[in-house]
Amino acid sequence: MLKGRRTWLLDLALLFLFTAFLIRPYWKLKYTDNWASIESTFIADARMLRDHWPRPLWQPFWYTGTRFDYVYPPALRYGTAAIAKYSGIDPAQTYHIYTGFFYCLGIAGVYLLARLGFGHRGIAIAAALAAAVVSPGYLVLPDIAKDMFRNGPTRLNVLVRYGEGPHMTSFACIPFALAFTWLALRRRSVSWAIAASVAATLVVSNNFYGATALAMFFPLLFWAIWVTEKNWRLFLYAAIVPLVAYGLSAFWLTPSYLKITLRNMQFVSSSGNFWSGWLALLLLIAFLSITNRLFQRKPDRAWLLFLLGSALFFTVNVLGNYWLNFRVIGEPMRLVPELDLIWILVAFIPILAMWRIGRAGRAVVAVIAIATAALHYNYIRHSRAIFPLGTDYKTTVYWRTPAWIAANRPEARAYVTGAVRFWYNTWHDLNQLGGSSEQGLQNPMVMPSQWEIVMGPDPKLAIAWLQVMGVDLVAVHGPNSDEWYKDFLYPKKFDGQLKEVYGFERDNHIFEIPRHYRSSARIVDRAALDALPKIKDQTDMPGLEKYVAVYEQGPEAPTTTHWQGTDRIRFEGVTSKNQSVILQTSYDTAWRAESNLGRLPVTQDQLGFVRVDAPAGVTSIDLIFDKPLEKTLGEVLFVLTLLSSGWVLWKQNARA
Repeated sequence: MLKGRRTWLLDLALLFLFTAFLIRPYWKLKYTDNWASIESTFIADARMLRDHWPRPLWQPFWYTGTRFDYVYPPALRYGTAAIAKYSGIDPAQTYHIYTGFFYCLGIAGVYLLARLGFGHRGIAIAAALAAAVVSPGYLVLPDIAKDMFRNGPTRLNVLVRYGEGPHMTSFACIPFALAFTWLALRRRSVSWAIAASVAATLVVSNNFYGATALAMFFPLLFWAIWVTEKNWRLFLYAAIVPLVAYGLSAFWLTPSYLKITLRNMQFVSSSGNFWSGWLALLLLIAFLSITNRLFQRKPDRAWLLFLLGSALFFTVNVLGNYWLNFRVIGEPMRLVPELDLIWILVAFIPILAMWRIGRAGRAVVAVIAIATAALHYNYIRHSRAIFPLGTDYKTTVYWRTPAWIAANRPEARAYVTGAVRFWYNTWHDLNQLGGSSEQGLQNPMVMPSQWEIVMGPDPKLAIAWLQVMGVDLVAVHGPNSDEWYKDFLYPKKFDGQLKEVYGFERDNHIFEIPRHYRSSARIVDRAALDALPKIKDQTDMPGLEKYVAVYEQGPEAPTTTHWQGTDRIRFEGVTSKNQSVILQTSYDTAWRAESNLGRLPVTQDQLGFVRVDAPAGVTSIDLIFDKPLEKTLGEVLFVLTLLSSGWVLWKQNARA
């Protein structure tokens, strides 16, 4: 165990409590006047999970349906939902409880990492306090500095103002993953390697930007220790961390999950550029070559090398993106909190050196500490003011829009935009064309349809898209609406074109889409369906008209559909010879169709929906989503990893 562990535990606890006091209003937050925050995404997701506990396989409410696991990594959504379910507290507050706990834990984690690296208790405490208050990135990122609150830390700003709870929760676990990796490599300890794996699993299971940061930090830490020791056994201990971490994540982090997430990066971030990739590669080669010469077999320099390497690559990634559009993958500006942390730790290298000089050096350190506290006094004194005020959510457009639809058209698929779509499923199980987590989108036709509906000037083209995507209602928030984003570029285009079924003050309107039947299923002519051309792009009106003719002007064959939970939809209708059933939910190979005539084959139509080529005489179909094989295999791997890790830890403890 760590020497003097009582002081370690005491310091960790006090730092946690200090941070908890610093953010004390956050623990009580429910619904605030900060409606533009994307925390709504995670609150709505947790509410849905709470109400369909414990393990839904399909998410029928977003993006014409998608696999539940695809929506987001599981830790925050399950943590928030579990607290809500078993405590009875509203998911809006349990989200803040969950993310607030990890925010405080993250500051304590900085202390743990810094004390291991610097080997100095006072410096570790100071580094943790700095992480809770200071953001050096403001000095070189003007746009970020303009957005700050009273010179407070970026990590809190993005948590409170922008709802980046998953990222900040994931970020909070990174210091623990690095600290345990440091102990595993330094002490050649399998037990610490497994502990690092658990911490890394928490990082990945909360957010992929945190995982991206860890994917940068981890190899740099390994290289720093390996090059300063040149012991090949280190590879064994380093390999345990990602292998066990993947085993513990395998029940949700399936190959198809990775594939669809990478595909959907086009919807949530800009693509990388050619020169950035080559520059990053050249920089990496130079770094490895130079540090191999300067730091070889100097184990006392490992911490210095890790900090300098991390500072180099995070600085190039973030500042390079801000000033020069450097980009390899993702959005580097999301990693400003990680850049702040590494710069803070680097700043303590000379501070520790000055402290060790003697009285004069300590006087300089004292001056730096006083100056830093003075610069951030405004934030420390008024830290509570960053937190938004509570509000009566039932008076807002965010509640009134879904409330009316839930009361009047509960099974309708609606197209809602802006912050309304983020909050749309916070209180009700309602189906929407969009959703709140594009990285989990399974049906690629959803995105071009939405782009045209909100950005195009032609109402007929937008209506055609709404019809073929199975949408019954569209909510439009005009320029005078209190909706935050007002996504429609032409908010008046449906006036006189569609029937308004509900409107309320401040320019908020809900229109009804003309559809043949108000169900999410169509019985269509099979030959006409097969003859449909591929839609060229989002403005392909001639192509869309052909789809409208098949889906909305086909046989007079009434249908009804009803979701039974999340993983089963019931279809009723009568098919004739040479007809097919289209169920307007996203296709997946795990769908199974059971009819009154037996099991039927499930295929995909041209719009990404489920197609069932039914024989004449079918009157009912139960479309059932079965657990995919890869998920079952992942669960087996998870159990095996858990058991084997537990056995190793038991053996290690028995030997101690």
